[in-house]
Amino acid sequence: MLWSGYRDGSYVQTMAFSESGRLHGPWRQSDPIVGDDSGHGMLFTSFEGRLMLVLHQPFGYPLSRAKLYDMEDTGDAVRVLRAREDLHGPAAV
Repeated sequence: MLWSGYRDGSYVQTMAFSESGRLHGPWRQSDPIVGDDSGHGMLFTSFEGRLMLVLHQPFGYPLSRAKLYDMEDTGDAVRVLRAREDLHGPAAV
């Protein structure tokens, strides 16, 4: 499960894993996969078949913008391959 939370006063995107494989857990939280005041991420498959993550960064109006990342499914987690700065959305007005 993707999970947004705080670490050292900054918003982070992380993952949580059910140790039982069931919804009731118990759950274990991983280290952040994206920091820099980021969160509320969603994974999706692009039209080209790439696994991607979209989230907002930084967390705050009026500077929130969509950030995109190429991701890799490692089988039991996902990891960031690279930030897609060529696709990042414009700052909100």
